[in-house]
Amino acid sequence: MMTGMNLAVDHLLYVGPTLEPLVNHARLMTGMLPKPGGRHVGKGTHNALTGLGEGAYLELLALDDTQPDGGDFADAITNVGTASLHAWCVRTDDGDALAARLDAMGCSPVRESMSRVTPEGNTLAWELLFPKGHAFAGAAPFFIAWGDTPHPASTLPAAATLDHLTVWQRDPAPLRAWLRDVGLEDQRVEVLEAPAQGLRAALHGRRGAFTLRGGAGGMDLATRG
Repeated sequence: MMTGMNLAVDHLLYVGPTLEPLVNHARLMTGMLPKPGGRHVGKGTHNALTGLGEGAYLELLALDDTQPDGGDFADAITNVGTASLHAWCVRTDDGDALAARLDAMGCSPVRESMSRVTPEGNTLAWELLFPKGHAFAGAAPFFIAWGDTPHPASTLPAAATLDHLTVWQRDPAPLRAWLRDVGLEDQRVEVLEAPAQGLRAALHGRRGAFTLRGGAGGMDLATRG
């Protein structure tokens, strides 16, 4: 299928109660210190980023205690007790075309415009698309369109490389078909059968291979960038 939207894995969300332990773990695994990202003002979260090469990155995301009320966005990760691979995001270069395709599939997306200011004082802006009306909860990705904003990975050294992203499902066939219909043809993504839903990212860095796992909590009202 010709997608016309250049869909590919954009970033993985590695989530925990506080940011510093996530940063330390990423440094230990990759041998490189993640780059500070910034605060999602009004959303209750902040982040740091680690490059994964091929225009992708690992987002380390936690609650920001300087923002006491983050609303639904912060609520989406409030109950995450330990570090976890929480969700995955796919980028598109045409948010309108993707929204139209999701509409046609019966999964009309919620579209959310967001921005943050980097430590260098630059403003990054993007749009998130959260498809609704499907049966895959946190196993399906959400989507991001960066528009004219330079992609964050363009300023990140490749501390690691994403080899495979495995999405576990009790019945993998429907999700495989859904991703095919959306137009995702990223060969790094595989949907496999397992007793419980989950996510597993296989990566390698300077210090060798490592994995990140999670229960596919999902980000139906997620941030980020």
